[in-house]
Amino acid sequence: MSASYLYKLEKVSREFHRREGLFAEGRSFSAVHQVTLSLQRGFFYGLVGGSGSGKTTLAKLMAGLLPLTSGEMFYEGEHFRDALKSRTRPFPRRVQMIFQNPYHSLDSKWSIRRIVEEGLQTGTSREKLAAASEGLEKVGLKSSYLQRKPAELSGGERQRVAIARALAVKPEFLILDEPTSQLDMSVQASIMKLLADLKGEISGGMLFITHDLALVSRLADRLIVLSSGEVVEEGGCRDVLSRPSHQVTRALIGAIPKLKTSVD
Repeated sequence: MSASYLYKLEKVSREFHRREGLFAEGRSFSAVHQVTLSLQRGFFYGLVGGSGSGKTTLAKLMAGLLPLTSGEMFYEGEHFRDALKSRTRPFPRRVQMIFQNPYHSLDSKWSIRRIVEEGLQTGTSREKLAAASEGLEKVGLKSSYLQRKPAELSGGERQRVAIARALAVKPEFLILDEPTSQLDMSVQASIMKLLADLKGEISGGMLFITHDLALVSRLADRLIVLSSGEVVEEGGCRDVLSRPSHQVTRALIGAIPKLKTSVD
């Protein structure tokens, strides 16, 4: 397996069990179905699709937060099950996921310092403090924020702290699950600018999950379009936007006036 690709997914599926009615037999459904993808190192990927398309489930599979139902996945040429078990290179330090809701992703009882230092398993107290201060500085927050708690921060500030926490462990790859959807337009713009500034610092690249093509098209090198748990289109961002081949992609583009005029 070539390590020129950061991720390789081969017919990856994830099924969930559900009940319909109190006494009904359990049924399963595929949130992700037979997904085959190759993600190259150093690229910014946009993963787009409507609500219920399987975006978050696929992201959690790639972050190691959910097990596969079937299929195979590789990270840097290593089988995923082996990558997850590695003690010399712990997977959570290699791949970090930033979640949608900054109000739920931070422990309200912890100080910002403790939150940012959470993943730093080695180093003296002084070294961890320096790393936490550096992390906040990268996301545009002063070191004085270290003594605060999440309740004292705005939504945009909380999301910046979540990004700082992820950056503190120096990950190879960032997965961002709709990190701006809970924020107003002006704060969205500042977070997207922050991600653009960080683009060159994350050696493995980023995966940005969203339903908003206009938002991700500003940064993405490549787009992956998901529908009903399946990849329906994948390619260079400009190519997909100018020559969409699938009706789902065309619908996503058509919902955004600025993009609609550019691809008609």
